[in-house]
Amino acid sequence: MRAQVSGKLLATVAASAATVTSTGVVAAHATDGQAPDQTVIDSRIKIAFEGSFFRNELHDGDKIGRTPDKLGNSKAGFNGAVSLTKQISPDLDWRLAGAFHTGRDWSEGGSFTGNTGTNSASISHGFNFQTFDFDVGKRVKVQSADIRFFGGLRLLHADQTFSDFSTSFTPTNPTAEGETFDKLGNSEFWGVGPRVGAEAYYPIGETWGLSGSVAGSVMWGRREDYTSVTLATTNPNFRESENNSQHASETVSNVEASAGLSWTPVTNTTFTAGYKIEQWHNLIVNANQKNQTFDGPFIRIEMKM
Repeated sequence: MRAQVSGKLLATVAASAATVTSTGVVAAHATDGQAPDQTVIDSRIKIAFEGSFFRNELHDGDKIGRTPDKLGNSKAGFNGAVSLTKQISPDLDWRLAGAFHTGRDWSEGGSFTGNTGTNSASISHGFNFQTFDFDVGKRVKVQSADIRFFGGLRLLHADQTFSDFSTSFTPTNPTAEGETFDKLGNSEFWGVGPRVGAEAYYPIGETWGLSGSVAGSVMWGRREDYTSVTLATTNPNFRESENNSQHASETVSNVEASAGLSWTPVTNTTFTAGYKIEQWHNLIVNANQKNQTFDGPFIRIEMKM
C-alpha cells in the first residue's frame, strides 16, 4: 500500500516538474521573439565637434584713402564649437554647447611725404566672442524627417580691441615740430538671454541625409568701453594723455541658420559638411553698421560614446 502511494506521489511530482520546465522554455522563447522596447533610453552621450571659416562685412571700405587689399572689403575669421547631448526620455534630451569666434585682426595704413615732412595714418581693429548654450530639446517624427525643437539660455561674451585712429607727422627739418596722435580702445560685453530653434535630419539613403537648423536668441547685458588718447610733440617736447571709461546696459540679438549634407559611414559616427550664416545686431561696436553678418562653410563630426 505504501509503495503504491509513494509511486503515485513521485509520478505527480515528475509531471509537475515537466509542466514547469516546458512552461519556462515556452516563456523564454516568447521573450526572445519580442521586439526591442522602444521606451529604453540611450544612456550614451553624443559629442560633436565643429569648425568653420567665415567672412564678414564689418567695414565697408578703406577709411584712409588707401587702395583696398586683394580681399576687398571682406574680412575673415574662424569659428569652433563643441557640444554634449544626453537623452533623458524617449523624446527629450538636454544639450550643453560652447563656441568661439575669432576675427582676423584688420589694419590699414598709409603715408604721404611732402616738402615739409611725412604724414602717416593707420587704423586697426580686432575682435573675438564666445557663446555658451544650454537647452532642452523635444524630438518629433514627421514622415521620414527627425525634427528637434529646443529652447534654453545663451551666455555671450564679446571683446574688441581697436585703434580708432593714429596719425603722425615727421618733419624733414629735425628742428621743426613733429606730432603723433593715438587713440586706443577696448570694448567688452557680457549678456544672457533666451534662445529657441529647431534642427532637422532627412535621410536620403542608408548612410546619407540632409540636415539643417535655424535658431534665434536675445541677450541683455552690460557693455564697458575703455579709451586712451595720447598727444605728443617734439620741438618742444610735450605729451598729454587722457583715459576714459563708460558702461551701459545694452541688448544684443542673433539669428542663425545652416544647411548641410550628412554621412554616417559607421554606426554612431556622422560627418556633416555645409554652409551656415549668422546675423548679429549690436554685437560689434566701431563697425560700419549695427547689423553684422558672418557666413561660411563648416564641417562637423558627431559621435555617441
